[in-house]
Amino acid sequence: MPKLLLINITDTNNIRRFVSPMNIQVETITPANFDKTLGTLALSKQKETPAPIGADASAFKESLIVFCDVPEKKFDKILFKLRQSKISVDYKAILTPTNSKWTVKRLMLELEREHAAFISMHKG
Repeated sequence: MPKLLLINITDTNNIRRFVSPMNIQVETITPANFDKTLGTLALSKQKETPAPIGADASAFKESLIVFCDVPEKKFDKILFKLRQSKISVDYKAILTPTNSKWTVKRLMLELEREHAAFISMHKG
């Protein structure tokens, strides 16, 4: 089943409201789960536990949505709804066979590294 993993996202209710009719699950990933692999989190059947972002999240201030098995048409619709709702998300990623073996921490570090490389490449 398609699922969104939300990391450091404050407006989870709004996201849940517009993806619910698309039959897409939403799960907020708390810092306690940052050492689990994305594949494990994507497959977990647990319901969202809306725990507040605590001091443990200070390692990562950026927000992230991981799209897990979301069909392309729904993916485009979600991106449109995020823009329309003015929900700012620092990073967006799609679950792949490679990154499914990564922890949330590793994905965040990789995204930060790629972002820094992109910025330095385009300074000029």
